[in-house]
Amino acid sequence: MKIRVKYFAFIKDITGKNEEIIETQCKDIVCLKKQLINKYGKKMEEILEKGIAGTNIAVLVNGSISQEIADGDEIAILPPPAGGELIKGKFDFLKEIKDFRSQAPPEAGSMVTYLGFVKGKVDNHEVYELRYESYEDYTIKRLMEIEESLLKKYPDLIKVKIIHAISNMKPGDDVILIMCLGKGRKDAIRAIEEGIELVKHTTGIWKLEVRDDGDFWVVAGNTRVKRGE
Repeated sequence: MKIRVKYFAFIKDITGKNEEIIETQCKDIVCLKKQLINKYGKKMEEILEKGIAGTNIAVLVNGSISQEIADGDEIAILPPPAGGELIKGKFDFLKEIKDFRSQAPPEAGSMVTYLGFVKGKVDNHEVYELRYESYEDYTIKRLMEIEESLLKKYPDLIKVKIIHAISNMKPGDDVILIMCLGKGRKDAIRAIEEGIELVKHTTGIWKLEVRDDGDFWVVAGNTRVKRGE
């Protein structure tokens, strides 16, 4: 049978491609991992078996966690992410905040926001650019799931919106905006804090940090993997 396998971040550096059609007799992920290790060698084995920075590599079958494989399936090999609404390009955070604020119902009494933007210096090295990529279908679905889970968890939360830009970003460019409307401040603040961590650690978003000492994939939160090593 034939399946489509998609690679992201530093895994595509190992394979030398973004995706490929593979002929396989494997009917489960364990078997497929062995096939990929045989094809791509020791680096692939280390990543698939050990993960990185204590975090395992995720494997999705047609956008969901599954151990079974069938003919025609799409398999995505996902490194730990770096890092609603996915925007290709940049956004105007002041406009987004104003629009969101205008949607407050009469029972709302607070609005809490988090804005993340690109650093110009990391570990005393100058950052020139951040190049973002994502497993788009999965990421859009996951951002919506995060919004829904926060609304269910925090009873005084009224509305949540998460925006993440996917583009080549320069230092100072705005990347992520999380906004919460609440009846009071406490649940809105807690939801913002939890939302940031969920976006950083459970979405299919990665970034390549281009700086004065080389290019680094940023994965598993803040772990850096130098490109080409």
